[in-house]
Amino acid sequence: MPSTPEQLFGAVARHYASHRLTYPPAFFAAFAERCPGQERVWDCGCGNGQASLALAEHFAQVIATDASAAQLEAAFQHPGVHYRCASAEGSGLEDTSVDGVLVAAAVHWFAGEGFNAEVRRVIRPGAAMAWIGYLPLQLAEPHLQTVVDRFYSVDLTPWWPPQRRWVDQSYAGLPFPGEEWPFPADLVIERQWTLPALLGYLGTWSAVQAARETGVDPLANLAAELELLWPGGAAARVPVRWPFMGRWGLVSP
Repeated sequence: MPSTPEQLFGAVARHYASHRLTYPPAFFAAFAERCPGQERVWDCGCGNGQASLALAEHFAQVIATDASAAQLEAAFQHPGVHYRCASAEGSGLEDTSVDGVLVAAAVHWFAGEGFNAEVRRVIRPGAAMAWIGYLPLQLAEPHLQTVVDRFYSVDLTPWWPPQRRWVDQSYAGLPFPGEEWPFPADLVIERQWTLPALLGYLGTWSAVQAARETGVDPLANLAAELELLWPGGAAARVPVRWPFMGRWGLVSP
């Protein structure tokens, strides 16, 4: 059974690339403005490059690293994004070589002194760092929300990794290596999804993948239940939103 992030997410890399979320564009513009320059940025734990592409709109070069080779093989290509298979604690970047560091929906897997030391080694003076993510999804239909909430907090309990609690806490409690700024409170991620689109996204969750590795597919019963409740039939689109969350600030030398 996979026990590391690179194994869990590498096993569903192409599925992940198809169904994971992108982030509010306004945040990347604000992040770039707070960096001392826009020459080079490090996207750590980049996965398939959802955030890397957004960073490439504001920085001349994006160095995007991930410990999963399978994730990188399924990554979105862009001339300004350079992918590397590397750990968060050993990026392979040169000393004082980046204007900023961003981690999208991944810092809970590797936050700590090893990563913070690597960040301090590679940043330029005045560099910013941001950890971004999103809280559990919110459906416009209350009866659907009840079912998905139960799936998240009850049905998947045996398979969620302990690191998941950091996401639910908006990364509060993890050691941030610098002076923090108030995180924007008004940004959300919004989609209009069919039932298959929602199920595709749920299939990227680490707990679902961990369950499947034991021979259990927790999505099967959920899909049957939601199909009976989905307004207008499975192909109808329903509003879905995620509160955007994170932490950011000026990295201390």
